[in-house]
Amino acid sequence: MIHIIANPLAGGGRAVPTASALARVIADRGGACHLHVPADRAETRRIAERVAPTGTVVACGGDGTVHDCLQGLMAATTSNPTLGIWPVGTGNDIIRGVPGQVAADEVSFAESLIDDRAHTVDVGAIRLQQAESPAVHYFLGVLSCGFDSDVNERANAMPAQVGRARYLLGLARELPIMRPRWYAIDSDGTDRSMAAMIIAVGNGPAYGSGMYVCPEADMSDGLFDVTVVMDAPKHTFVSVLPQVYSGRHVEHRSVVSWRSSRLRIDAPDSLVFADGERIGPLPATIQIVPEALRVLV
Repeated sequence: MIHIIANPLAGGGRAVPTASALARVIADRGGACHLHVPADRAETRRIAERVAPTGTVVACGGDGTVHDCLQGLMAATTSNPTLGIWPVGTGNDIIRGVPGQVAADEVSFAESLIDDRAHTVDVGAIRLQQAESPAVHYFLGVLSCGFDSDVNERANAMPAQVGRARYLLGLARELPIMRPRWYAIDSDGTDRSMAAMIIAVGNGPAYGSGMYVCPEADMSDGLFDVTVVMDAPKHTFVSVLPQVYSGRHVEHRSVVSWRSSRLRIDAPDSLVFADGERIGPLPATIQIVPEALRVLV
């Protein structure tokens, strides 16, 4: 059974009609399909968790919808659940790291779903060290803290109609007040503590509507790619920032990167975001869960 979960708010309302068209194509090709339109994000997670043992869950929406479906799938009583992604969002960054060919239309995607042409990928697990947040959170793309999380916090408070420009507007408003923080970082037992502007932990390569902050991240290698923009003069930071769209920022002397399977990160007054979603305050432990999910795009 193929379960399509469509976010009614995604894509300016395009997700539900898009999901309906996909469901018709699946049915025309003999596939069993059910379309779900949840009332809110909590219901998205509940539906994904409930139906995961019975077949493939297709997230029809943006990265937030994928993120919510992922939480439900990882909580389900089934091993290696299957997630289909039909992107109808603003950034659609998660799919940039999924292995395999991206389907060009409903027909090719429906055939991929029916034929179960999934790729197995790793998932990131986050545990916040706050007593009030004992739950494990999961992510597929990039976890971040520092300046980019501050930008995300500001961007997410903007009206949805601002669209892709939200991140750039948030960036412009945070730049004048940006400051480095001291991060205590344990990476696979090695002390990597430093003053930094941005810390990005990539299971996938991109965030922020096409910023390849961890350009070499591979969702199926069992490791995170960690990218850190160290403490640098503001003019240097501003000059490096545009290179994130091509991934060339990692060549700059103010940027360090390495691979890790487990990190613990702490800093005062710093938030964690993952897949563009607010997770909570540091400290946090981030660990790779290898080969935990099957994905089709």
